[in-house]
Parts: sequence; structure tokens; C-alpha cells
Amino acid sequence: MNNAASSLPNTALTATAAGSPERPSGPGGEPLCDTVSRSLDGDRIRLRLVAACRHWQVEVVDTTGSTNLDLLARLRENASCAPVVRAAMQQTAGRGQRGRAWQSVPGNSLTFSLAYVMPGGPAELAGLSLATGVAVVEGLSDLPLSAPHALGLKWPNDVLLRGGKLAGILIETVPAGPGRVGVVIGIGVNLRQAGDVATRIDNAAAAGAATSGIPATLPAALESVLPAPDMSSVFIALMQRLAAMLDRFADHRFIAFRDDWEAMHAYGGASIRVIEHGRDLLHGVALGVDSQGCLRVATDAGERVIASGEVSVRLLDASTAPGAQGGR
Repeated sequence: MNNAASSLPNTALTATAAGSPERPSGPGGEPLCDTVSRSLDGDRIRLRLVAACRHWQVEVVDTTGSTNLDLLARLRENASCAPVVRAAMQQTAGRGQRGRAWQSVPGNSLTFSLAYVMPGGPAELAGLSLATGVAVVEGLSDLPLSAPHALGLKWPNDVLLRGGKLAGILIETVPAGPGRVGVVIGIGVNLRQAGDVATRIDNAAAAGAATSGIPATLPAALESVLPAPDMSSVFIALMQRLAAMLDRFADHRFIAFRDDWEAMHAYGGASIRVIEHGRDLLHGVALGVDSQGCLRVATDAGERVIASGEVSVRLLDASTAPGAQGGR
């Protein structure tokens, strides 16, 4: 784990499983309706984040079109609004990579966005999505998971659980004045019902244009390693790590997170296919990343360095992946 861990306040999270201390209970001690764990408690969230995120505005809303679009518009109008985090129970126009809709049901997924103003320009944001992935894995690992070692990272934007996609990351930028750039980071985490997410993805693909025939990474849900995950507690755990990560990235850039990312790399040492615009670009062995967060791949013609953009990665043989049964 990175050095940010030692600087976090002592705010260990234990309120996730049914009947845990922070879960409301009836007179006999039994948990109240599961709707409590499937909703965001704004007051509890702000109280728990007051120390770790004392300079942050924390917003919790029932419904919005897109938390990313909300914060992008706000940064364009006034960059001094940052840092701010905006979480929504439901996003009617949530987006993932390459404009794809984020498939979710209220209560089953946690979706939120962070706005932050970084010093420097867009070129100095290289590796930010990877550093964000590190913070997400660390935040989830702060929860009482039955198998924290099953978490891993897939270059460049996915958090995996036993090889399935648990969380996605989308980063967008806007100008924020001389020598500054506004960053909005959107994060979606599957908490429950991975099968339902898979069905929605299949239905969306069937309703759209013809695809390349390359299957997406199957979804995973946190409930497989954390029974009855409490949405507010998961959000608190992630925000503590993400706020610390952004401050550290502003000072030290991706190089401060490179070793941690490589330790969490689910495909490290595995044979992969690199796909661009729906077609195989190359096959090789995933080595790791360079100081800018680009993927290093060993091929028959020598080492190749792959930047992100319209490129994605798949395993050639999922059964041989070092991270198939756990990322670390």
C-alpha cells in the first residue's frame, strides 16, 4: 500500500455487515429494513468525513442526470468551488468509458464524482486514473472484506474482483485558469446483483449498433466478499482514500503510486491482447507500467509501450491469469 495509509485519521469502518454497530436496529437488536444499507445517509457521511475531507464540499442527492456533468459545469463556471464530491442514488444519464451508459439500479451501485483543481496542465495528469484505482482498492480494503486479496487493477481504468469488473473510473478535465486544470473523476462501484448488471449490459449491446464481437469483462459485485454492503460506509471508506490520493498526486504525480499499482496489477505476467477500435492491436505479456502510467507489454518484436485512449486490454486465456482468483 502507498504511504498515504499512515497519514489517514483513525477512522476504521466496521459498519457494513448486517447488525453492525452503525446499522440501526429494532428493540430486539434485529437490523431494520435493508433499505438503510441501500441508501446514502448524507448526515452520517458528512460527520465521518469531517476530519479526512475537511476542505471538501460533500453533496448527496437522490437523482441527477450525471454527477460528472454536474461538476464539469460547475468547474467551468467557477473553479474555486472545488474540491467537491457529489454522490447520487440514481443517475439517469451516467456514462462510462467511450460514452457508454453506466448500467445500474438504485441501491445496487454506488455512483459519485469528485471535482479537484490540479496545478499544472493536462499533460501532468498522466497516470491519474491509475492512482485513482489504487485509492479505490485501498478504500475497499479498509472494509471488513472476506477476501481483500481478491481485488486487483486492470489497466487503465478498472477495479477487478476475482477477475470481474467491480468498479469503473472516468476522468474528464476543463481549464481552470493559468497553470491549473480542473479534474472531474467519476466512479461507479457494483455493490449487489452482478448478474443483473450483466443482463443490462447484454441488453444495451443488443439494442445498439453491431459490436466487435470482443466480450466485455464480466461484472462483479462487492456483496460476494462483503454481505449486505452498506452504501454509506463504502462511500466513506473510498472518499477518505481518494481525498488523500488527490493531494498526494498534486504534489508527487503518478510516480508516487507506481509501485502500489504494479502490486495490485491483476494481469501482471499474463498473456494479453491489446484492442484498439474493436480490433487486436497486438498480443504479448503484460509487464507493468512506466512512470507516466503507460502499459508495458513484452511482444515477439520487443517491448511495446501503450498509452490509453481508445485502447483496452483482455486476457488471452482467463484461466491462466495471476489475478483470476485474486489481484494480490
